[in-house]
Amino acid sequence: MPIQVSEELVNEVYEEWIGRGFPDYPKDLKWRQKEFNKLIKFDRSTLFKPRTKTVGSSAHGLSLAWSYMTHHWDIKCGTMKTPIEIWNDEEHLKKGIKKILSGTFFPKREHHMISILDMRAMLSRYSGTQVVSNFRPTAAALLYDKFIEKESSLFSTDSGVVWDMSCGYGGRLLGSITANINYIGTDPCTETFEGLKEIRNDWGNKKRTIELHKLGSEVFRPDKNSVDFCFTSPPYFDWEKYSDEDTQSYKKYDTTELWVEEFLRKTIENCYYGLKPGSILALNVADTKRIKNFESETVRLGKETGFKLTDTWHLQLSSQTGKPKHEPIFLFKK
Repeated sequence: MPIQVSEELVNEVYEEWIGRGFPDYPKDLKWRQKEFNKLIKFDRSTLFKPRTKTVGSSAHGLSLAWSYMTHHWDIKCGTMKTPIEIWNDEEHLKKGIKKILSGTFFPKREHHMISILDMRAMLSRYSGTQVVSNFRPTAAALLYDKFIEKESSLFSTDSGVVWDMSCGYGGRLLGSITANINYIGTDPCTETFEGLKEIRNDWGNKKRTIELHKLGSEVFRPDKNSVDFCFTSPPYFDWEKYSDEDTQSYKKYDTTELWVEEFLRKTIENCYYGLKPGSILALNVADTKRIKNFESETVRLGKETGFKLTDTWHLQLSSQTGKPKHEPIFLFKK
């Protein structure tokens, strides 16, 4: 049973946290280095379950990626509130604090034991609130391990190249650094692009190339037959409004039908052009309320472009209910 919490105590905790400032991720080098080391050392091979073709879940490196993307707290998902909106709304923030103190929905904490992790969790999961998603670096690195040749003096091979068509918040970029491969990334959002450049500058391997382009994937076209693997989780039309810039795909193509044809189709066509024969395009998509047939449309466009759908893997998602949730990863071969 949730316990009763006095308004005086709620006000006290509220004033303390407002004084501390928004509970963003640390940005100091010592903390980032520690997080990067944990990512590098993690055995990502344990994440893949061959029998079910499932890519498992691990949060290693995720906080590190988020630390370069402060603006993500204020990105709108549909009609949901953002964590920044909750933080700036005294009534909602106090309600959230009260839920932590009373153990209602969130784990109960004594007022002096509430941590930054508790506050982040509450701001991200408060009723009517949603925070944007980021692809887990360990899952990305696992896919690179599976589909890209690595440098080998024994077999005289060089590390291959991936094109991440919609970089997002750096999860797949960090995965490429972890997997020790060459990376091409495209993303039109100015703030996100600056964060991606910081990740590259801080953690990139000088022996590997990280090529970033501030363009949409429907505009960028790699050199013909130059890419070993194309992989991303594309925008879901206008569900996550990454910015108000005119370069955003939901701004350029303002209906789902137009977006599917002009953004998704052209992205897939650019992948086909850039991929080496026999190489794989992997797309992590899922049906949503805005695009109820996103999965079938993706398969249709892949086949119409000339790809062959060879397999479907399953990406395990984090779940607040404890029940496993999965999204498909469609594997197309050129």
